[in-house]
Amino acid sequence: MVKNRLHLLNRALIFIALFYFISELSWAQSRNIQSKGIWILRDGLYSPSSIDSALTFAANSGFDKVFVQVRSRGDALYESKFVKKNDRIQSDFDPLAYMIELGHELELEIHAWFNTYLIWSARKPPTDSNHVYFTQNQWTEANHFGKMDWRIDISHPPSPDWEGIYLSPIHPEVNPYLIMLIKEIMENYSIDGIHLDYLRYQDDFYGYNPTGCEIFKDNHEFDPIDITRGIISTRFGWSQTEVDSIKYLWSSFKKGHITDMLSSLRYEIDNQYPHIKLSAAVKPNIITAGNRWAQDWVYWIENGLLDFAIPMNYYKDDKDFLEDLILMKSAISDSSLLRVMMGVATYNQEAISTAEKIIIARNKGFTSICVFSYNSHMNNLDWFYPVIDALDLPLNHD
Repeated sequence: MVKNRLHLLNRALIFIALFYFISELSWAQSRNIQSKGIWILRDGLYSPSSIDSALTFAANSGFDKVFVQVRSRGDALYESKFVKKNDRIQSDFDPLAYMIELGHELELEIHAWFNTYLIWSARKPPTDSNHVYFTQNQWTEANHFGKMDWRIDISHPPSPDWEGIYLSPIHPEVNPYLIMLIKEIMENYSIDGIHLDYLRYQDDFYGYNPTGCEIFKDNHEFDPIDITRGIISTRFGWSQTEVDSIKYLWSSFKKGHITDMLSSLRYEIDNQYPHIKLSAAVKPNIITAGNRWAQDWVYWIENGLLDFAIPMNYYKDDKDFLEDLILMKSAISDSSLLRVMMGVATYNQEAISTAEKIIIARNKGFTSICVFSYNSHMNNLDWFYPVIDALDLPLNHD
């Protein structure tokens, strides 16, 4: 009884704190939430009991979309003819089928979260000899020195920021392979959406897969590695216009292969699975998203390649969080902003800080919010109370 009273008192104090926070904001553009999403990582989805806990929490907390990680590192949390099931799952259990059945009973949309180009990040190689890491190593990424990911000693990563082994978007066999895997899910499961993550290069100094570079060289008669080496520069007799044009061609080539993958998938969905929504997790700053990671996501939503995008606006500082919101508002049309579902983080800050960012996003007119992630506090679900309150506060004072 005492514990329950303390819990209610804490919620009341948090609600009051939120009220005073939002009272400092302008009400002019505030909107009530139209959609609430939450990401659920694979380690909360290995068994029926863990799925029961996750989806029941989502439904009871008022979320309507759950993004369930069914492909993480070249594995599967579903039955596949092409990819081995994750080793943590019992052989006779199909997590995705179970999630769909339970989720639909709970009136939740189930979006299959699919890590696209990233295939491995552990410090030891996969145990599965049929993993794409082994069978198709020529598909992997290469940096601007020409070193391919599969040649890296993963027990000693090249830098603390190194994310892992990526497939290369510019290798001609990679995108068809990924689309084949996604089609298998869409054909066999009654999912509500496909959600693409790591739909990008690891950084701007990646994207130099040798096969892809040869294709570019054959088409344009320039070796893209010569750009990074400084050979194509004004120092060697090129005009600045020529240098800029060649750099633009190379940048467009890299971006174009990711956009082409989306276009092909969009075509498949429109013609065979029109009920399935297509979304992607994207970098929140629209400038660096395109320039550094080749994620031209404003183009993707403006042209209907995505049903919606989720910027991963995971900043801890309110100022940084707000800056990217303002940039989005300045560059994206009002109609396309409806295709933006704002992502907020739970793993790197206190609950009240996450709640504040939800209020900031709502105050700026964003009507859909997605929380990353359930797993951050799945062993202490009370942590989420301020976040849920911030999602539920009635803000429309029109």
